[in-house]
Amino acid sequence: MNVHIIRDEHCPLAVYQNVFDKLSKSIGMINFIKSKDDALIQDDTDDMFDEKEGGEPLNKYHFLSFSQLYDICEKYRRKHSIDTNDHVFLLSGANNYQNWFSNMDHERNNYFVQVTEWELFFGAEIEVSFILCYQVMAWLLKRKLFLSEEEVMNAVHTKARGCMMDFCQNKLDITFKIRTADLCPDCLNIIKSKDVPFNFLNQVFSLWEEIRKKIVFRERAEFLNRTGRMIINPPKKTLFFPDYGDIVVRLQPKEMAFYQLFISEASGINMNSLIDHAKTLKDYYFKLTGKDDIAATANIYAINDNVASQLLSNINRKLVGNLGGTLASCYIIERTYNEPHKIRINREYVTLLP
Repeated sequence: MNVHIIRDEHCPLAVYQNVFDKLSKSIGMINFIKSKDDALIQDDTDDMFDEKEGGEPLNKYHFLSFSQLYDICEKYRRKHSIDTNDHVFLLSGANNYQNWFSNMDHERNNYFVQVTEWELFFGAEIEVSFILCYQVMAWLLKRKLFLSEEEVMNAVHTKARGCMMDFCQNKLDITFKIRTADLCPDCLNIIKSKDVPFNFLNQVFSLWEEIRKKIVFRERAEFLNRTGRMIINPPKKTLFFPDYGDIVVRLQPKEMAFYQLFISEASGINMNSLIDHAKTLKDYYFKLTGKDDIAATANIYAINDNVASQLLSNINRKLVGNLGGTLASCYIIERTYNEPHKIRINREYVTLLP
């Protein structure tokens, strides 16, 4: 079962990457396929001023109809000669006129999931990729169980039960639905009456259970102010957070070199003394890129060029965007009153891979 995950221009690349990473790690008969239209590994370009990763604010007044959303899927199918039996999911940053979180075109195996405004229901700290993965798996299961939109609508629950088939006309019911990530007895009986492959169900239920646990864990971690581990992988230019739902934050080479510099200096660094760390910064950058050229990093500590501030801003934006402000507070590069810029995390929680 092939499932293509694509995005429109309103869906940030970082959101897409986190969703695809989670889906592709699930084990079973569903084969998730990366978009052919995205150059998803762009870290080596080192263009830290490239705001294509969702840097531009999303236009909350941008609306599309269901048919327009499905047409994006159809154009992708035609462009890449996608088999009619394959499924195409569009992650869209646009709103839709019906104000639905997601929907499916039964006849053409096309779907959309809205990636924006989830913070209105789950709070600003939510990692939206969990919710989007739940939606993808839920629609694939619905597609197995129901032959038409009419069958789907006949099976929905108008009163929330914490079930996949909750209609959520009251939008706040979506929190109950996803935190539960389950099926009610009536829907389980529908599954029993259908010929649904076991390995398909196991893949859906396993990912749902993982999502449910990760959402609850993150909420409790925020409440308890618990610090999670961070694994820094310089060759891949990633920061990995296994305790917060396997979140991956991708950095560009200068960003990674800059972050490594601050991780190596637990007491912090004054921005106006970055020149004193020129050799260390160059060495980090050389290991990442193979470019043994001081000019490649010289503009970072040329304060008048504001490059260091831009790098710091980009890194912190990515961390907050992926972890939320509360969890990210230990990992961002910040300055407190009369103190140098530093990363607050206790280094015993940090693993730096070679």
